[in-house]
Amino acid sequence: MVLWIAMAALAAAVCLPLLMALSRPPRAAHAAAGGAMAIYRDQLDELDRDVARGIVAGSEAGAARTEIARRLIREGEAPSPEARPDERLSKAAVVAIVAMPVAALGLYLLIGSPTDPDQPLASRPDALARKEITQLVATVEAHLAAAPGDGKGWEVLAPVYERLGRDSDAVNAYTRTIELLGPTATREADLGEALMHANQGAVTPEAHAAFERARQLDPSDPRAAFYIAVELGQNGKTTEARTAWQALLANAPADAAWAPAARQQLAALDTPAPGPSAGDVTAAASMAPADRTRMIEGMVASLAERLKTQPDDADGWTRLIRSYVVLGRAVDAGAALTGARAALAGDAAKLAAVDAAAAELGLARDTP
Repeated sequence: MVLWIAMAALAAAVCLPLLMALSRPPRAAHAAAGGAMAIYRDQLDELDRDVARGIVAGSEAGAARTEIARRLIREGEAPSPEARPDERLSKAAVVAIVAMPVAALGLYLLIGSPTDPDQPLASRPDALARKEITQLVATVEAHLAAAPGDGKGWEVLAPVYERLGRDSDAVNAYTRTIELLGPTATREADLGEALMHANQGAVTPEAHAAFERARQLDPSDPRAAFYIAVELGQNGKTTEARTAWQALLANAPADAAWAPAARQQLAALDTPAPGPSAGDVTAAASMAPADRTRMIEGMVASLAERLKTQPDDADGWTRLIRSYVVLGRAVDAGAALTGARAALAGDAAKLAAVDAAAAELGLARDTP
């Protein structure tokens, strides 16, 4: 009952300013009255000037001044009919202040859910965001099905696809955006990132080409230089990668968001077993799920590439296998174990260490 009383009071409070405004004399009426009074005052001033010039005699001026003054006083004392409150307005006010809350209550009881429990506030944003994104994607996709040449539509849809993890669709959307709207450094870098995400963080030749185009369009764009440095590290080109990271960091703004990641990549070049450790994976737990997965997958891809040139690194194979298990990529973990056994077949101690780690991770010795 207290709730309903509060709601009714709130409704009345909302109606009150409107009713007060409706009950005031119209501004037009006040303006009209003021205008008429100004005219009469001008007539008095003009009459005084005529008397001073001798155009009007004193006796005639007195009679005229009396008549003008009488009209001026009558105009000030008698409100115009427009300024008087209308009785119908009073009736409308009563209807509004009573009927509106009643109508609102009836409508809520008809289509609302007063008996349902409250939805926890914390659960609302994610649900609303998912619904909004789904509706946005469906709307834009329907539009693009009818108008595939709308470059702006593809540009809107591409980052949404990335957020949803639809990497192949994001690649297509970025490609269509560039075809229709023309290349820019940002668009080419976005395409390169989408290609990386679609390939578990590896900088493919297609992604490399996109980053090179971005760098040509804007040599100062740090994103293209960042991922080209990542590619050098993934391909085992340690010296070139170190030079690229040092040059990038030398020109980095003090508050560059990517600088910590660049320093981490640079430091990783000097470690004997590059790639994500158990501590790296744990530290990533505070990141957003999509960002965390992409970061780990990028590091895993870098480690896998590095092991192609350093196949005798038993610790590196162990980290790669552990990372695949953490990511839920059981097939890749098994393939990595098979690769490690082939690469370390001539070193019994290293092979035993990898097999022991694999057993702790739940991988059978006969894993293909």
